[in-house]
Amino acid sequence: MSKNNGLLLRGQIWHMRFAIKGVQVAESTFTANRREAELILAKRRTELHQDVVLDDKRVVSFHAAIDQFVKERATASAKKNADYNLKHFKDITDKPIKKVQKHEIQAIIEKRKVSGLKMSVIDLHIRYWNAFVNWCVAQKYHNCGKLDNVKPNEGKTRWLTIEEQNKLLAALHPSLTYRNKTPFMIQCKQDNYDITIMLLDTGMRFMEVASMLWTQVDIDKRHIYVTRSKGGKHTTLTMTSRLKDILERRKSNGNDHIFPTKHGKNRSAGWMTPAVKRAKLNTTNGNITPHVMRHTFAATMIQNGMSLSEVQHLLGHQNITMTQRYAHFVKQDAADKAAAILESVNQLNTAYSTL
Repeated sequence: MSKNNGLLLRGQIWHMRFAIKGVQVAESTFTANRREAELILAKRRTELHQDVVLDDKRVVSFHAAIDQFVKERATASAKKNADYNLKHFKDITDKPIKKVQKHEIQAIIEKRKVSGLKMSVIDLHIRYWNAFVNWCVAQKYHNCGKLDNVKPNEGKTRWLTIEEQNKLLAALHPSLTYRNKTPFMIQCKQDNYDITIMLLDTGMRFMEVASMLWTQVDIDKRHIYVTRSKGGKHTTLTMTSRLKDILERRKSNGNDHIFPTKHGKNRSAGWMTPAVKRAKLNTTNGNITPHVMRHTFAATMIQNGMSLSEVQHLLGHQNITMTQRYAHFVKQDAADKAAAILESVNQLNTAYSTL
């Protein structure tokens, strides 16, 4: 092993070891040829001098930058969401962030599309990538630029009628007979039933319900305090009578979490699909998942006279455009009233009726 002017020979390969304004470089030249190694070293020194001294850019590896971005998220749920949406980009070989090319990022997105993901999930990946780029700019890191957002093509919003809700709840009821009816399985069935009621009666996201703590509930006041998994907004909801009965029954579980078997690694909703099959619900208009309960809540509220802005608050949407997908549920009461008013006014305007 020998070192000369920033080059270090390890075995047969030359490695670079130098620093500029406190930025350390420890990289391989991937060559055993001394002359080639010297040229690579000179080029790397020039690049780093341009970044650090002339452009005032900070130098960091791609993977380290993503890890730092995730670490700086404000809450545990925000960290988890950021990690899930950005970890796929780490399929790109780790290297200085300056060397990451936009076509590499686009290739990751295409790979995710080919895997069959919904466009809404793809769009979320892109939104997190663009947030990461904004963060890189603030940190004075190099970046390869933002990606264009995609418009999720969700088609018609799937929701459940009262009849469908009753069929699904009947198919989930823990009193049903099934094989392997152990105490643990009975509890799991009860959890699934109770969670479905909570989803239908609050409009919360599945992950928000599955991770709920007893500190988020005031049974006496009938209040549920929700910190949204998206955006971190806080919403206070009022529990229905059937939801209050469920929470009073579960209060003695002796655990910090309302649904301990759904928290952490066991947080899964795979039980919904077989329940939908048992209920013989029509899925030709879209699969029925726990998120459909959220759509059902929104549809029920709007169909019974609640405004879009009120539903936006209850769902915890950051802006009204997210709630606009439910606009087609709005009753035509206002339009009917407008037509009736005009009819009355027109009858008074008899002077012009013969024109």
